[in-house]
Amino acid sequence: MSGTVGALSALTAHALGYQPGAKGSASAPEREYFLRLLVAQLRTQNPLRPYEGQEFAVQLAIFSQVEQLVAMRQLLEVQLGQFSGLMETMGNASAPALVGTFARAESSMVWLPADGGVQFGYELPEAAEEVRVEILTPAGETVRVLEFHQVRAGVHTVEWDGRTASGERLPAGRYAVRIIAKDGAQQSREVIPFVEGIVEAVRFTEGGAFVIINGVEVPLVAVREIRKRP
Repeated sequence: MSGTVGALSALTAHALGYQPGAKGSASAPEREYFLRLLVAQLRTQNPLRPYEGQEFAVQLAIFSQVEQLVAMRQLLEVQLGQFSGLMETMGNASAPALVGTFARAESSMVWLPADGGVQFGYELPEAAEEVRVEILTPAGETVRVLEFHQVRAGVHTVEWDGRTASGERLPAGRYAVRIIAKDGAQQSREVIPFVEGIVEAVRFTEGGAFVIINGVEVPLVAVREIRKRP
C-alpha cells in the first residue's frame, strides 16, 4: 500500500506541476500543493481498498511538521531582517567617526586630479605569472594598460601618471580600473582593486552610507581596513 500511495503522490504532484525542493518555491504554494495532494489521493483511492489510517496519519503529521518549519523560517527571516537593519543603523551611527582616519576600501574607480597621478592597489592570494592593469574611462574606453610579470603574492601598489601610453595627459575625473591576473597555466582571474587614504567625508543616501577617499565615493560596506592616520 505504501508503494501505491507513494506512486500516486508522485503522479499527482507531477500533474499539479509541483516539484519538491524546487528553487524559488514559496511556502504558501507548498502548503496548497500538499493539501491538494491529500484531497486528490482521497478522491482517487480504491473504495475497496481505502488507505490505512496509519499512512494517512503519517501524512497529516508530516504536514503539521512542514507548517511548523515554515513558521520557523518566516520568524527567522523577520529576525534576520531586523538584525540587518540594526547592524546598518549602528554602522551609519559610527560612520562619522571614520572622518580623518586612514582607510582601505575595495573600489574599481579612482579619481585623477588635475595635476599629478593617482595611486591604487590590489592583493594577490597567490603568485601570478602576469598581471594586467587596465585604466578605462567611465564609458568603458581603455586609455592605458600596465603590465607586470612574475608578481608575488600579497599587496601591491600601482602608480598611474594620468597619461596614455603615448604620453598624452588625460583630463581630471573618474576612471575605472580592471585588473586581470594570470597564473603559470594561463588561467585568468579578475582581482578587485582598492583605494586607500584619508577619509575625507561620509555621505548618507537612500542606498546606504558612503565614505570619500581620495575623491572616490565608496560604499561603507566596501571598507576593508581602518588604521590610525600615518
